[in-house]
Amino acid sequence: MQLTELSIRSQNLFIRDYIEEKKEMTAFFDYDIHSEHTWKKRYDDLMERSFPREALADYLSAYHAKFESATMNENIEKIRDERSVMIVGGQQAGLLTGPLYTIHKIISIIQFAKEKESALGVPVVPVFWVAGEDHDVDEINMVFTSGEKGPVKQKLSLHHVKKTAAKRTPLDQEKTEKWLRHVFSTYEETAYTNELLEKLLRCLRKSQTFTDFFEWIVFDLFEEDGLLLFNSGDLGVKPLERTLFKQIVETNDEVTHRLNETQRAMKQAGYQPIIEAGELQANLFYEYDEERFLIEKDQHQFSVSEVGLTWTKEALLQEVEEHPERFSNNVVTRPVMQETLLPTLAFMAGHGEVNYWGELKGIFEHFHLKMAPVLPRLHMTILERHIEKKLPVREMSLEEVLTNGVKEKKKAHFQHSLPDSFVQSIHVAKRELANVHETVRHEALKIEPSFEQLLDKNAKFIEDQLQFVYQKVAQRVEEKEGYILRDFERIENSLKPLEAPQERIWNIMYFLNKYGPEFFKTFKNMPFSFQNKQQIVKL
Repeated sequence: MQLTELSIRSQNLFIRDYIEEKKEMTAFFDYDIHSEHTWKKRYDDLMERSFPREALADYLSAYHAKFESATMNENIEKIRDERSVMIVGGQQAGLLTGPLYTIHKIISIIQFAKEKESALGVPVVPVFWVAGEDHDVDEINMVFTSGEKGPVKQKLSLHHVKKTAAKRTPLDQEKTEKWLRHVFSTYEETAYTNELLEKLLRCLRKSQTFTDFFEWIVFDLFEEDGLLLFNSGDLGVKPLERTLFKQIVETNDEVTHRLNETQRAMKQAGYQPIIEAGELQANLFYEYDEERFLIEKDQHQFSVSEVGLTWTKEALLQEVEEHPERFSNNVVTRPVMQETLLPTLAFMAGHGEVNYWGELKGIFEHFHLKMAPVLPRLHMTILERHIEKKLPVREMSLEEVLTNGVKEKKKAHFQHSLPDSFVQSIHVAKRELANVHETVRHEALKIEPSFEQLLDKNAKFIEDQLQFVYQKVAQRVEEKEGYILRDFERIENSLKPLEAPQERIWNIMYFLNKYGPEFFKTFKNMPFSFQNKQQIVKL
């Protein structure tokens, strides 16, 4: 396994400027991630604050007891140490861990925690924030596998129609096992297949919900690294969140005002905000009858109109006091909750998260908090040997594929394979026949004006017949050039599937099935660098 790097620029202007230090970003962030002094400064800032360390450690100890992990327990105990800090990142609880970027984010968290623990000489704990309260299960109940014509979505069908949090969305054991076996039937059978499948089935049998299944797989992959899981959908953590829930209710108008203010500043600077927050949103969700609803605010009244619930501010504060387990954060207030609960040395973010965290600077200031340094996670591409060999044969560079994809090169090769004389003769025939038909049409309509629709249909038929000839010849050329075109398709499906980065489509199970557990141990411990370059892992 070999590691190289490429400079691949983001299409998002805000991300480019943030990574490349093109513009001053103090309007959107509190720390400069490019300064070597940032981490000591951030650490000193954290040491001036207090966190519910004992309560947090007690809660996490109880939550992680099911894993029976000594390495996890060691890291939980570190939280009680007033000197300890955390590297935090999060994602939804996707089936089989979801797209590769989830794995990449976890590796980023663990590696950066090790790096900063060594540099600062203090305990640095890796924490993965599992978005268990997220209720958009349609985003996580599928994986892609490879089919004859590219990626195929393998969706686990659900009859559950309520907007239930992932933490409480049940997994049908029989249906999920059938789905899992079907996914594996699309993989090539290797020496690792049966053991991997059995391991996943054991994880499934320990799971009642989507987040359970996700956590057991993540535990199996990263247990030796001591990664801690913070499940935001777990009811046990809600008492720790009560205070901030109340503050959000108390100052809701100011929270919305600060968001709007920062988004305006972002637009004035030439950037595009991505958070869509209505003026009536209270920036909290409420769980009612096992469903999750966004609370709205109008004047002095809070409500969930879908189910006819209304509260005054005082009544809602009382509800938070008595039932914090019914409340959860939305995209606007989740980062602030993280900052309140966890001594976060750095937040490990995807590019989209960097953008939306930048929109929240005013909200952090409102709560008298500094936003943790927002560090772009590692972006990786796994380059298999058989794909690497095809690149020079098809006169393509890896950078070209990752930046522009394969379609244009494939199209150009195909068009080059069609004789110019044939293509030109088709164009000439279409043009000349159209002219002849127009003359016939003109004369025919003199005789019978009602023939207009018939003549239109006739013209289309003649054009279609020429197109039929073109397609038949093109099909024969494609058959002759098939092995070359399939090379382009294989390159595309591996590196830029569906014109998206590899990490957004493929799942880690394909690689685990093909290359085995030793591959993964080596992969996650590669000497990656946090220099905001594409990490190329050559197998």
